[in-house]
Amino acid sequence: MKKISLLFLLVISFFSLKAQSIIEFEKETHDFGTIDEGKVVTYDFVFKNKGKSELVLQSVEPSCGCTSPSYTKEPIMPGKKGKISVSFNSSNRPNTFHKSITIRTNSQEPVKVLYIKGYVNPKASPIASKATLGLDKTVANLGNLQFGQTAIEKVIITNEGTDNLTISNIRSDCNCITHNGFRTLKPKEYYTLEIRYTPKRKGEVSDDVLIYSNDSQNPVRRVQLRANVYEASPMKEGGNKNPFGF
Repeated sequence: MKKISLLFLLVISFFSLKAQSIIEFEKETHDFGTIDEGKVVTYDFVFKNKGKSELVLQSVEPSCGCTSPSYTKEPIMPGKKGKISVSFNSSNRPNTFHKSITIRTNSQEPVKVLYIKGYVNPKASPIASKATLGLDKTVANLGNLQFGQTAIEKVIITNEGTDNLTISNIRSDCNCITHNGFRTLKPKEYYTLEIRYTPKRKGEVSDDVLIYSNDSQNPVRRVQLRANVYEASPMKEGGNKNPFGF
């Protein structure tokens, strides 16, 4: 009796396997070859249900966040085809890649693994600007100033490079300067930057003027302004002429 029962179970199992869905891919590995960094490439893995019952894809899991799959959600009937589209984003992923996608189904072979591979041609590094900002001075001593007095300091800026030099900003954290504007200088061209300086403190003071440009080696240059600022007496203030012409 036990032998008959065992035989019956084996027969049932055999026919169950025969009736099960079977997934078969046209290919299980795809080589994208060489692609440029930043490009998104996609390949469709086509499969067929070669079994006797409907095939259902239960999950499709990539091994990397750079790989995005989409797939046929509806049951695939016997003899019919479906596909799994796999996209690979090569941004910030230079050189060789080899990624896997794990497929789980109700197939006779419930787990299948697909592979994509290739080589990402690294993005060329941006060419650094060859503009070079030259200064005739980085420190300016303005001597004695009365508190509230404005002095002018002239700084010669030269483009010592071979590309155009663009000065994009000139500022000081002290909020104590004005100037005669920005420039774009051709190679070997120069201009005179006029800085109007009104110190906000008394005593021996120094304030930095920051000059921003497209000089790739030194994008921010500094000119330091120094002065001895004193409180003038009313008699001196009325009797002496401002030596800076204001």
